[in-house]
Amino acid sequence: MHAESATTSTLPPRTLWLMAIACTACVANIYYNQPLLGDFARQFGATPLQASWVATAAQAGYGTGMLFFLPLGDLVERRRLILILISACALLLIGIAAAPSLPLLILGHFLMGAAAVGAQVIIPLATDLVPTQARGRTVGFLMGGVLCGILLARTLAGFVNEWIGWRALYGGAAVVMIALAFGLRTRLPHRPPDLRMSYPRLMGTLFHLLRTQPRLWSSAGISGLSFANFMAFWTTLSFLMMDRFHLGASQAGLFGLIGLAGALCAPWAGRLSDWKGSAFTVAMALVASLAGFGVMWIWLTIPGLVIGVFFMDLGVQSIQVAEQSKALSLVPEAKSRLNTIYMVTRFIGAAFGSFVGSAAWSHWQWNGVCVLTMALTFTAMIIHCIGVRLDRTMP
Repeated sequence: MHAESATTSTLPPRTLWLMAIACTACVANIYYNQPLLGDFARQFGATPLQASWVATAAQAGYGTGMLFFLPLGDLVERRRLILILISACALLLIGIAAAPSLPLLILGHFLMGAAAVGAQVIIPLATDLVPTQARGRTVGFLMGGVLCGILLARTLAGFVNEWIGWRALYGGAAVVMIALAFGLRTRLPHRPPDLRMSYPRLMGTLFHLLRTQPRLWSSAGISGLSFANFMAFWTTLSFLMMDRFHLGASQAGLFGLIGLAGALCAPWAGRLSDWKGSAFTVAMALVASLAGFGVMWIWLTIPGLVIGVFFMDLGVQSIQVAEQSKALSLVPEAKSRLNTIYMVTRFIGAAFGSFVGSAAWSHWQWNGVCVLTMALTFTAMIIHCIGVRLDRTMP
């Protein structure tokens, strides 16, 4: 990833890199638990279903944090909010590392997930610090960090847990967050907010934005459907690996390294969005995603999955970059609230994708998953076409 071209004098490359690393670390904290659920069940004498509430709590906490904390970025100084959230995340990770029971582990993951939304406060701050023509590249660079956190957390957690245990993993994650808090405190600029209103009124303006910004609907909807595809695939991949190839979860996790290639392409998607516009970028990304699932359906082999995962992740990440940079530009003084609506919709899409992906596998196995993901992609294409027409008719 190249940060230099995405910065100006107000956002030096070193600062942008630090912000991207913070995005990676924040999001990774939510996904460390997924390969550790079996260990949680054994250590606390719980059933797999009971242990799975740890993963559910982390996701629920993240969604709750997005809804209630992200709008504060328009009301309070963002640097201060980021430091508070990252510091709280560090303290909660220490609590998770020392959790004496499964209920406290679940509670810790819920609260930590809520604090992990610091990554989504960083992105609107970064777009304030670069010129309009560099916003796509900047969002792409930071979202590359987010996707790295999502894809690499499972692999890292599995290896660390095998060598030194899950408690040491969370303790180490806390140390990383503390170091990032000190680094960001030094590097992030002060950006006093222009908005002056009460928190309840601030939350009420979310509905006003929904009523007055139809472009936001299409951006959030397309991104939500795209992320639903992403989660449907990753939710069912381990089942496919066991059923078709007789391989385990560790081999399935290695596909995250292939998906990482899509994350590394994120800045180029941002460049394309800045150059050709978000509509062109999203159209190409939807075609790439459709092609990826088509390859995995028609050519169900390990090489076919490798090629398909690359194009699927490239498409998902490109859509995220293009649509998020577009959404954040709609009302400059309401970036954090726009990001709240956008990301909550994306989170709903993720939950929906996990659920319907599992249901499709249960009833029709891999054929059902591929039909589902391609149907969701075609739906996103229809919404994209409607959004393009809307952009042409509105000032």
